[in-house]
Amino acid sequence: MSEFNFNDDVEYVRSLPDAFDCSDLYNSQPVICFDQRKDFNVTDGMVAVFVPGDKAKHAVFTAPLTQTNYNAILAGLRRQGMVFAHLNVSGEALDVLAGIRTLDRQTLDDQMFALVNRYDFLVRREYLFMDKSAFQRAYQLGYRNIEHWLSADLSKDPQQRAEERVVTMTVYDDQITLNFAFPFAGGKTSSP
Repeated sequence: MSEFNFNDDVEYVRSLPDAFDCSDLYNSQPVICFDQRKDFNVTDGMVAVFVPGDKAKHAVFTAPLTQTNYNAILAGLRRQGMVFAHLNVSGEALDVLAGIRTLDRQTLDDQMFALVNRYDFLVRREYLFMDKSAFQRAYQLGYRNIEHWLSADLSKDPQQRAEERVVTMTVYDDQITLNFAFPFAGGKTSSP
């Protein structure tokens, strides 16, 4: 997905190889899609780039759920500098930002590893990832948990916050979905 950036003009996104309009798949929202993607070394991936107001605002990557794809995506997100911020596996949740305040790093890592691996990879799960630098800033600024960070006052550093990226990975119904968003861009907060 390195061919485009957020806030790129819709005409530029449309001009990219293999781009096609897929707005009808998304209730007539303006969306440009790319299929047969190999992002994260995953086969049969598809990217939908949402372009409200003629600018790329967020992207959704989907791929079939296989053990290989699941592992490749997790490894790819780590290579991009993304870290777990919140995990929910089969209804069990772990807020990493909250946990780092009360647990030593090894105990927290052990809890994350145990939760991720407690169930078969086919079990419904949702992971929220943040850029490592944004996670470290959130910790240093005293955010209590991920919800506190997502609903924070942007006036502290609006430019820095606008550049903070989150990725939500959802595993459900034989599909992996990654939602790439900048929830603070535009001066307001929203969940990804």
